[in-house]
Amino acid sequence: MNRLKKIDEILAGCRSVVILGHVHPDGDCVGSCLGLYNYIQKVAPQAETDVYLEPFQKEFAFLKGADQVRHEFDTEKTCELCIVCDASDRERLGKGAEIFDRAGRTVSIDHHKTNTGFAGQTFLRAEISSTCELLYEMMEETQMDREIAACLYTGMIHDTGVFKYQSATARTMEIAGKLMAEGIPFTDIIDRTFYQKNYRQSKAMGQALLNSRLYAKGRLICSVLTAEEVERLQAGSMDMEGIVEQLRLVEDVEVSAFLYEKVPGEFKASMRSREYVDVSETAAFFGGGGHARAAGCTLRGSKEEVTGRLLERLEKECLQDGRA
Repeated sequence: MNRLKKIDEILAGCRSVVILGHVHPDGDCVGSCLGLYNYIQKVAPQAETDVYLEPFQKEFAFLKGADQVRHEFDTEKTCELCIVCDASDRERLGKGAEIFDRAGRTVSIDHHKTNTGFAGQTFLRAEISSTCELLYEMMEETQMDREIAACLYTGMIHDTGVFKYQSATARTMEIAGKLMAEGIPFTDIIDRTFYQKNYRQSKAMGQALLNSRLYAKGRLICSVLTAEEVERLQAGSMDMEGIVEQLRLVEDVEVSAFLYEKVPGEFKASMRSREYVDVSETAAFFGGGGHARAAGCTLRGSKEEVTGRLLERLEKECLQDGRA
């Protein structure tokens, strides 16, 4: 972990920059990558800057620079500097890993405690709510504007559950207030990107709730959508957003787990906890990562095999302190 530097210092003399995020980009990933892109465009316009991300939710399309993001990865791309936002290890970069490997210098800006230190320089603060909050601390306040602020605010609300998670601190709220002071449409950002659901998302949510089951004396809830169900719902990975959060709201639940089958035999698992279970430990055990209260991993096998392995570990965690 390196001493925090200002983005301007990291960019000094740089003529070409590539910004990467993690696979299946969420709000904090998209917000941090675009916030950084817009900041570089402002403070270092001489640097040729590209952002590579997998396709993300159309709800983020209003952010400045979203239309400039490259979704087709040029694996022959070279650059002087590659900055990775919100990714804890090289594998989380997907196809972007090849661009990362070809860069002259590499920098990771992240808040995941599971970060492996894979970049040449790592600016990591696991106690901070989001990568967007960390980026704010690395930017010159005098260079902040409405477009950059909208990107950072979007990421912050998504990784804090609109400021309700324990990761949201007094400093988080102070920064949010400063971003709001830039004149961003904060109410619209929250409604449009966090609460609003399309019809496919609503159907997927309904099916997941119907499939859910309680374990560990009601302290653990788990739901699974198979590839057949996902296909029947005509849903995609981006339509699964918010399901694990909704499951966590069930009364008396400490941990929620939601799995969906991306391709036959491969399940994406997301976990959330309310108070005392560190779900990042379970995620890391299965080769994933994340935070104490929000983490994920990929599991391979049949539905019964993957849920059995995951539930065996989570049930022990939920019952470990005798509260259940």
